[in-house]
Amino acid sequence: MAVAAGSPSLGRASTVPLRSRLYGFGSIYAKTIRDSRLAFLIVAGLLGGIMLAGDMAFGTAYATPASRVDLKTVIDTIPAALKGLYGNPVNVETLGGSLSWKYGPFFALIAGLWSVMALSGTLASEAQRGSLDMVAASPFGKRRIALEKLAAHLTGMFLAMAFLAILTYVGAAAFGQPSLGDQIPVQGAVGFALWVGLIALASGSVAWGLAPFVGRASAAGVAGALLIGGYAISGYSASVPALRLPADLSWFHWTANHVPMAGQYDWPSLVPVAILIVVLFAVGVVAFDRRDLGATSAIPVPAMPGALLGTKGPTGRAFGERLPMALAWGTGLAVFAALIAASSRSFAEEIAKSSETFKLFTTLFKGYDITTGGGFLQLMFAYVGYMVIGLAAAVLVSGWASDEQDGRLEMLLAAPLGRVRWALSGGVAVLGGIAVITVVAMLGVAIGVAAAGTDVLTPTLGVVPIGLFAAAAAGIGFAVGGLFRNSIAGESVAVFVIVTFLIDMLAPPLNLPDWFHQLALSAHVGLPMVGQWDPLGTAVCVAIAAGGLLLGAWGMTRRDVD
Repeated sequence: MAVAAGSPSLGRASTVPLRSRLYGFGSIYAKTIRDSRLAFLIVAGLLGGIMLAGDMAFGTAYATPASRVDLKTVIDTIPAALKGLYGNPVNVETLGGSLSWKYGPFFALIAGLWSVMALSGTLASEAQRGSLDMVAASPFGKRRIALEKLAAHLTGMFLAMAFLAILTYVGAAAFGQPSLGDQIPVQGAVGFALWVGLIALASGSVAWGLAPFVGRASAAGVAGALLIGGYAISGYSASVPALRLPADLSWFHWTANHVPMAGQYDWPSLVPVAILIVVLFAVGVVAFDRRDLGATSAIPVPAMPGALLGTKGPTGRAFGERLPMALAWGTGLAVFAALIAASSRSFAEEIAKSSETFKLFTTLFKGYDITTGGGFLQLMFAYVGYMVIGLAAAVLVSGWASDEQDGRLEMLLAAPLGRVRWALSGGVAVLGGIAVITVVAMLGVAIGVAAAGTDVLTPTLGVVPIGLFAAAAAGIGFAVGGLFRNSIAGESVAVFVIVTFLIDMLAPPLNLPDWFHQLALSAHVGLPMVGQWDPLGTAVCVAIAAGGLLLGAWGMTRRDVD
């Protein structure tokens, strides 16, 4: 039988569906979008939840013209040290002006920290692990890898800011009073979201540009210091002349007069920020393209103690992996708690001077004295604390689940390590990480209230129920990961925390049924910052944490490993 010589027939090249190219495994861009879905969900939910909660609280507390005048008087007379924690006070007697002054910088800090963490590790951490070597050896060039990963983060940031702009407009329309100037136009909502996004990307671009040279940790440290330090320096520069020169280097200071929710626009101030972002992004792409993969010169920092590196058994390994992230979340929460606690006394004294405002707060927050340090923390820290530490639990649970998602679990199970022991060891490490966050946050509260000269013990111990709430949220993630699949364990915790936060914050002012409010687990914890614990609620948190871990370990024995 004759055989014709010639080139073999090539089949038609398979085409990747458009959906897979945008989300999934059809491209580097799509996989990066998929891998960052938990971070996007956390940031978008956190920003949107805080915006709606702020709209609701302001609309309820300041419903009369007299209360608006009182509010402006209070803000005009508060100490300069407290003013430095917030933004530029413009039209603070309106909903948009008050939210811009009180919460505006925190929106930028939250989005900025996300951008710093994402862009510092997008390329540097994968290069160090060696996961980019195979990709770089394929027809994808290093420059294309960098551009697609960068485009994925820009897409996530754009979607998060679009969500924030929508909720900014809708929240003002739902809770504000047009007759008192509370309406925020579309231009104002878009302008605020654009400002938040640019501030965040400016910080992230610093990390992106430095990471190819100094590695992820050092790049994140420098960018994070510029973000938080720039915010603080810009805020205090008006009252501390020595800070005016370094404040000129901060993008917070460049855009200080752009307060779109208050009706004040300074669009040209955003241009230098955008130029800086483009330049640093270009530096990062070119540096990654021309330098060897993983070749960095890290800035020297103190090494982790050997006892904490996690080399003694599966629990020690898992805890060692979770510890740096727990310390980072705990430190951030502690700094926020310390700043709030330290300002509690001066702010409470100013509230007490205004009879109308004092009456409003007394009516709205029954059961505790808002003028005490613990009462002020219950108002300003507790609800945010529930959400922040709950989202930290989502990140820690996601790390626990990553053993299976990244394919390491099969190797671990090949050793003398059963599925139940792996699940329990990793779960105990996550709960240990939550305990670390709680202890560090307690330290921050103690420092703050001690500086304010108020009762230290009660609000410090009040952080414990907040930590138990996070442990319960983690228990839900353990159960979902064990019974179903670990790829959705972290997301399930994030969704639970965000939904709980929104129910707890929105149900009372909207006069929703009590049974609906009781669906929020945080509604059963009591008022811990003023010493009013709910024993049943705290016991339920412990039961959910332990039961979820045991249920997840049992579920791991009854399903295939992905």
